[in-house]
Amino acid sequence: MAEKHLVLCGGTNLTTHAKAWSEAPKVRVQLGHGDNHLHLKIHHITRKIGGGLPPEALDLIEIAAYVFAADQLITRGGTKEFDYGEKWRRHFRLEIPVRRHDLWSRPEIQQKLAATLGFLSDDDYEFGFTKLVKKQPVEMYLFDDQGTDDAGFEEVILFSGGLDSFGGAVQEILQGQRKVILVSHRPVSKLYKRQRELVSDIKEKLNDRSRQPLHVAVEVNKGKSFGRDFTQRSRSFLFAALAAVVARGFNRDRIRFYENGVISLNFPISPQAIGGRATRTTHPQVLAGFQELFSLVFGLPFTVENPFLWKTKAEILRGIKAAGVSQLCARTSSCTHTLAQTTMHTHCGVCSQCVDRRLNALAAGFDGDEDPQEMYASDVVTGAREGADLTMIERYVGTALEVERLTTAESFMVRFPEAARLVRHLGMTSNDAAKAVFDLYRRHARDVCDTLTKIVSTGAASVVKQTHPVNCLLSVAVGRQTEAVPPRIGATESAPERTDGSFRIDRDTFTVHYKGISCELRNSLEFHLLERLNQGPGHYISNSTLADDVWVDGAEKNTIQRTVSNLRRRLKESGIEGVCLDGTTNKNHYALKFS
Repeated sequence: MAEKHLVLCGGTNLTTHAKAWSEAPKVRVQLGHGDNHLHLKIHHITRKIGGGLPPEALDLIEIAAYVFAADQLITRGGTKEFDYGEKWRRHFRLEIPVRRHDLWSRPEIQQKLAATLGFLSDDDYEFGFTKLVKKQPVEMYLFDDQGTDDAGFEEVILFSGGLDSFGGAVQEILQGQRKVILVSHRPVSKLYKRQRELVSDIKEKLNDRSRQPLHVAVEVNKGKSFGRDFTQRSRSFLFAALAAVVARGFNRDRIRFYENGVISLNFPISPQAIGGRATRTTHPQVLAGFQELFSLVFGLPFTVENPFLWKTKAEILRGIKAAGVSQLCARTSSCTHTLAQTTMHTHCGVCSQCVDRRLNALAAGFDGDEDPQEMYASDVVTGAREGADLTMIERYVGTALEVERLTTAESFMVRFPEAARLVRHLGMTSNDAAKAVFDLYRRHARDVCDTLTKIVSTGAASVVKQTHPVNCLLSVAVGRQTEAVPPRIGATESAPERTDGSFRIDRDTFTVHYKGISCELRNSLEFHLLERLNQGPGHYISNSTLADDVWVDGAEKNTIQRTVSNLRRRLKESGIEGVCLDGTTNKNHYALKFS
């Protein structure tokens, strides 16, 4: 069961109908300045526009900010917990004072708010709204530090400064010749500087100066007490809400996210991306929820869409190249480790975003000016990796190979049942949706596989001489063993022989086969633990080694014990007998044995 947390916002007190929460842990959140406050500013919006915002729009900004603050204040338990443990899913009740109490008290709005946030962040939400007594002036959120032409804007789009959002800006502004408002998060100064430079570059490419885009930067500064949890799944709600409010300020009724479909649908490719850990920022169900919520709040049909839903990243990059501005892609930022960025190395080269960026840039035919290899701190292809980073590239490559081998939409849906929940959010029949999703992933898989083939061909000498690290992407692509069989610790008997074909682990389907019986473990910690033990059957492996090799950031002894117990139970329930997960007396070492 999710752990309960009561969040009292804006100085509100516990309301009568929430007495059941009186014993839950409490936190207080304030907007404004100070160590225990969340400071929020919207730059480049004139007071003329801001002054016309209706009270429900200001309420929406504050509700989204409070949700974001609560998400940061309450930890999920950290990555050493068992699969993030029961603490991964949290149960919030937020008590929030609002200007339009009559609006926010409507059951359909509260239900849509809770359901959308629940799917977005993988948490449970309840809301209690009270009448706001002390109203903050709208000027609290506005900061106009450039002259703004308030007229004629046609679109409002989210602009992160990454490759996909840059592709959206190119499509809207340079190719579509539309007058656009770009809404950005204003994070660390070096990333904001890159965003501004990109916007300036786009402006310079415009022939029609009357269609200059407006760059609206949203600044969110957290007090010292914030930042206890790093997952930030609710951040997209904050910036979608801010973009929607900006759109209403300019009398627009639509906002656009630009994200490639593979990331938007985001079926997990590794055990580090299970459930809510696979980000749902632009998932069709989330965008549909935002759209319905904003329509209810504003009292008119409001649209939230992703025009790139059916495009792969490589296809987006080819579009940028065709527009003649692909050299500007070197200014974009895709890496998750923004704090570690330097002037020379703007990307770590290790995280999933860097791997995805580099492979798709190569697939799109980008050269050294468009995606310079030297901007990656670690070479994406030959850089050595450990632990979760190695697991990630193994499954990234493995998933691409698996999808490329699938031949029908039906087989794809069986392999990725997560796709089933997409159907009603795609605006098409079930069969058409299945075919569209399968076609999208097949195109992506083919690009990845073709790129890997070129990488292996280019590195042929290194492959033959085996001079590249055994734990790099190139090694994974050619199928080299990523780790030597571990030394035997504490075992006295020889590893038992297996009968021909009696035990097999299928990494493509996450299935174990033994003596004619199969057990599907799915993309789970249990599967990866068994896979690690199978690297040296009969050899006892220490908990510390298992923790480093299987878990994201290590694991405690009891976490490993529970995973072993779960694995034993799963094997037994499937009918597999004779596979033994043997632990030493002190449960500090485990070995895989057969009988």
